[in-house]
Amino acid sequence: MNQKVDIRVEIDPTRTEPRVVIQTAETTELVENLIYAIERYVDNEYSQIAAEEGGTLVLLNQWDIFRLHTENRKVVIHTATGRYETRTALQDIEKNLDPDCFVRISRFEIINLNKAAGFDFSVSGTIKVVFEDDTETWVARRYVSAIREILSRDRAKGGEVDE
Repeated sequence: MNQKVDIRVEIDPTRTEPRVVIQTAETTELVENLIYAIERYVDNEYSQIAAEEGGTLVLLNQWDIFRLHTENRKVVIHTATGRYETRTALQDIEKNLDPDCFVRISRFEIINLNKAAGFDFSVSGTIKVVFEDDTETWVARRYVSAIREILSRDRAKGGEVDE
């Protein structure tokens, strides 16, 4: 989809809250996607994560993040669109992450449960996490019981867990 969107910002000092108006001849997939993106952004109470890609500062939405881990004194953030780095400490980033989505799986790694495609319990004493993009990581033995508990709660709520 390579459609362009004409965006215009009008400053009105009398307004107390922003108003978004989409003018279009008909409702299309693009219009629906715009509405969905705006609603997701506005409803998100958790902040974006600032990171770098090739020297450029980018703001990452939390729901796009697959996992975060430390590597060479930096935090590496993985999304479907790429790999980003930040010098912000993992524990400081963790304070701003949605606790319903993100869980620590080792001293050096946090994953987004909503981006996990499955969990492999076949290796005794640990859990392999497979993400939507087919990348994998492992839960440290120290965190296995906590992850099992979280996944059991999710299963009780109706979520799927592959064992």
